[in-house]
Amino acid sequence: MKLFFTDGQFAVAGYSRPDVPFLCDAEMELVDAPNRYLRYIATVKGRTRAANTWRTYGAALYEFFAFLEANGLAWDRVDQSQIAAWRDTMLERGCARSTVNQRLRTVDAFYNWAKSNGMTHSIPFDRTDVWVAKPRGFLAHVDASGDRFEANSLTVQTHKVTPQFLHLDRAIRFLDALTPYRMRLMGYLALLTGMRREEVVSMDCRVLPNPAGRDSNKQIPMHLDPSITPTKGEKDRTVMLPYDLAVALYQYFTFERSRLLAKHRAKFGIETTLLFLSQTGDPLSVNGLNNAFRRVSQKTGIWCTPHMLRHTFGTYELMRMSRQKTQTQALLWVRDRMGHNSITTTEIYVHAADLVEHDDVDGYHLDICRALAHGNPTSKT
Repeated sequence: MKLFFTDGQFAVAGYSRPDVPFLCDAEMELVDAPNRYLRYIATVKGRTRAANTWRTYGAALYEFFAFLEANGLAWDRVDQSQIAAWRDTMLERGCARSTVNQRLRTVDAFYNWAKSNGMTHSIPFDRTDVWVAKPRGFLAHVDASGDRFEANSLTVQTHKVTPQFLHLDRAIRFLDALTPYRMRLMGYLALLTGMRREEVVSMDCRVLPNPAGRDSNKQIPMHLDPSITPTKGEKDRTVMLPYDLAVALYQYFTFERSRLLAKHRAKFGIETTLLFLSQTGDPLSVNGLNNAFRRVSQKTGIWCTPHMLRHTFGTYELMRMSRQKTQTQALLWVRDRMGHNSITTTEIYVHAADLVEHDDVDGYHLDICRALAHGNPTSKT
C-alpha cells in the first residue's frame, strides 16, 4: 500500500485540486473506496478545507488499508475484532493513544460514509456511552449532554496532559539566544499571540497592521484572513499584537524585509507577500524554524519548540484574562485568540495555570516587550 498526493494537474469540475491524498495497493492499482472518500473529504465536505487535514485523513486510511493488505483482509468484510487487532499493533509500535484514537475515528467516519453511499451494509464499530466529570456551572446553561457522550468502543483511554510551556523568564532567555533577529521575532510573535508555527512561517505581510498613530498603551488587532494568510482549517480569526511587537514587526517589514525581498526578486524573478524570508531571500519553512529552535535548545539547555511558545501564551493569557473576566469569558477569549474549535481544547490551560506564580502574570506583556526591544537592532539605530 502506498500513499500519494495529487499535483496541480488534477482537477475536479475544471478546478485544480492539488494535495488530495489517494492510495494505491501493492500492484499500484488505485484503491477505490478510500480514494472516493478522500476525494469527498478534500473536494466536497465543508469542514475539511485545509490540505493538512486531508493529509491526516490520508495517513489514517493508509495505516488501516496497509494493515488490511498485509493480512489479506477485505475492507467491507472486516469485523470489530480485526480492527481491534489493528489498534493493538499501533499501540505496540509506540503510537500515542491520541493518535490511535484519531485514526480509529477516521476509519469509523469512512465506514459511516461508505454505508450511507451504499458501498457496504454494516459498520464494524460499536458505540458506548461515556460519562465525563465537568465543573459545575461551567457553560451549564448551554450543555444538554448531561455529562454523557457517545464514544467509539474501540478507542482507548487517554489522560489529559498538562501542555508543555515555559515559565516566562526561561522563554525570554531562550528567545534572546535565537538568531538571526527575524527568527527571534518569529518566536516573540508565537509567544505574544499564540500563533501556530505554520501560521508564523507563512504569515502574509498584507495582514500586518501599521502601528503609526496608534495608542501605545493598547494592543492592536491583527486580522488573520485565511484568503490572504494561512490559518489552520482556513479559519478566520483575530490575534492581538502588543504595541511594541507591532512596532518591531513593522520596522522589520520596512527595513530588513525590503533587503531580503530584493534578493528574492533577483533569485526567483517574482514578488512575494511572505513577511519572513531567509538571508538568501528564500521562503522560510516549518522545518527550518524547528531546526533553529533545536539548535538554541542545545546551546542554552532550555528545551523549547515553537508550539511550546503557543502553549506559554495560552497559559499566561488565560491567567491574565481570568483576573478581568469570569473563567468562562476568559476561556472564550483565549479560544478565539488561539483559533480552537472547541472550548474543551482551551480548558487544558486551566491546569497549566496552576503551575505559574500569580505575581508573574502582572504586566507579563510588558516584560516580554521590554526583552524584545532590548534585542531589536533597529531600535538602536
